[in-house]
Amino acid sequence: MTPPAAPAPHKGPLPRGLRFAAFVCLVLSAFTGFFALSECLGLSQLEDPRNTAHFSLVGDPVLDARIAKAQISALQPLRESRALFLGALSVVCSLAFVSAGRLLRPDGLPLERMRRMLAGSTIAAALLRTIDGAQNAVVAQRTGPVIAEALKTLPEFQGPPAAPLELMAWLLPATTIGLTALVAGSFAVLGQYFQSERVRQAISLSDGPLANEE
Repeated sequence: MTPPAAPAPHKGPLPRGLRFAAFVCLVLSAFTGFFALSECLGLSQLEDPRNTAHFSLVGDPVLDARIAKAQISALQPLRESRALFLGALSVVCSLAFVSAGRLLRPDGLPLERMRRMLAGSTIAAALLRTIDGAQNAVVAQRTGPVIAEALKTLPEFQGPPAAPLELMAWLLPATTIGLTALVAGSFAVLGQYFQSERVRQAISLSDGPLANEE
C-alpha cells in the first residue's frame, strides 16, 4: 500500500516585516475579540441588579449606583444593535486570529488562502470596531456629566480640585474616539498591507509548489 504523499513544503520563510505584521494582527485581534465577546455577553445581563451592586467607581454605594444607572440608561436603547455588532466583531476577530496564526505556522497550508482571509477579516474588523466606537462615544457622552456631578460631591473634589471635573463631559467621549481611531485604524492599515502587491508576491514565493493549489 502506497503511503499518502506528504504536503509540499513551502519554498522559504516569510519576510520579517510580514511576520511582524501577522504577529501584531494576532495580538490585536485576540484582545479586541475577547473584549467584544465579553461586552456582548454582558449586555444580556444588563438589567441584572447584581451588576449594579458589584459596580464601584468612586467608592460610595449611592454615587456608584447613580453612575451605574446612568450607564444602563445610555446602553438600553443600543442594546440589540450593539449586541449584533459586538458579536460580529468577535467573529471576524476570530477569523483574523486564526488566519494570522496560520501565516506564522502554516503546517502545509497554502498561505495565499490565509492572506485573503486575513485581509478581508481585518478590513471587516476595522468597520465594525468603528461602529462599536461610535456607540461607545454616545454612551460616554451621556454618562460623563453624571460621573462629573457625582465626583463633585466627594470631599476631595471640593473647591479648586473640582475645576478639572468640568472637562469630564467631553474628555470621556474624546478618549473613546481616540481609542477607536487607534484600534480601527490599525486594523485598516493591516488590511491594506495584506492586500498589497508586495505581500502577494512574498506569499507566492513562500508558497512555492503550494501556489498551484490556489
